[in-house]
This record gives sequence, C-alpha cells and structure tokens, in this order.
Amino acid sequence: MADIRPLIEEYPVTADSVELFRKFTGRPNCFFLDSGMDPEKLGRYSFIGSDPFLNLKSFGETTEVTFQGQLSKENGNPLDILNRHLERYRIDDDERMLPCAGGAVGYISYDIGRFIETLPCTAVNDLNLPECRFGFYDVVITIDNLTKKTYIVSTGFPEQDESLRMKRAMERLHEIKTILD
Repeated sequence: MADIRPLIEEYPVTADSVELFRKFTGRPNCFFLDSGMDPEKLGRYSFIGSDPFLNLKSFGETTEVTFQGQLSKENGNPLDILNRHLERYRIDDDERMLPCAGGAVGYISYDIGRFIETLPCTAVNDLNLPECRFGFYDVVITIDNLTKKTYIVSTGFPEQDESLRMKRAMERLHEIKTILD
C-alpha cells in the first residue's frame, strides 16, 4: 500500500472550541470530542467533525452500512465488519502527525460482548438503539489546547486512487474553511 497521508493545514481562529462546534451543529452526524482536562497532560487535543462519508450501525447480526447515500446490509459479527472498513480507510502511522487524522467515531455497546464471548442475551432493546454505531470522517478539525492552534486535517477518503483522493482532500479542506469563516 502506498503512503497515505492527509492534508494538514493550520487555520487561524479566535473562537474557542465550543464556538467552533456551533458552526457544525446543523450538519449531519456532527461530533465534538472536547477535552476538559489539563492541556499539559491528557487534555491537549479536542476534535470536531461532521458529514461522515460512511455510517455503520448494527442490530444483532445485521449491520447497516450507508456509503455515499446508499444503504446496504451485511450479516455477521459487527466487529469484523467494522474492522474491514477500518482497514480500507487506514492512514499511515506517523509520529509527526496530529493524533486524529480522520477515521471512525462512534460507540460499541455492552451488548456487543456476546460477539466476543458466550453471554446470555437478557437485555431488552426498549430504546431501539444500535448496538454499534460509527461514522467514518474524512475531515477533522483538531484543536491543540496547549498551543492554542487549530488544524484542519483532510484525508480525501473514500477515494482510493491517489490523485482523486488528494483532489477530494483539497476540496473538503476548502469546504470546511468556508464553514469556519
């Protein structure tokens, strides 16, 4: 596999992370992973994203995958299905990069444990929530709470061809800059 690295651009902002997130709250599947801890220890970075190119959610052995607006269903272990998609959109590990260069954001419920070990299924799904849900994000805004710098990180996924991926990465980077302005 070729080296896959995202575009990273420092973006000058005067707003705090909460104000930045407000610009994305009307967008699909937005997230805000804010660190309220000491920036010199575990609280250095916060992350904002929206508009995932792929959504994955599982109910039992059925996993719904929505990719670019098209819904498909896959049967089997949802963790295996999640891992397959994670492998497809892998970024090269580079210690010089920011800690989040895009990827999957979501949750795995306690009930997924029955795919790892034999457990009785006694829970009642009275809320009709997926047992596993992830959005795959090609652009992430990274806020360095220690240096007070903000970065836009754009991978260009889901494109796999290098030139198409870089073109999409640039387009998405400009789209996010427009939202932030």
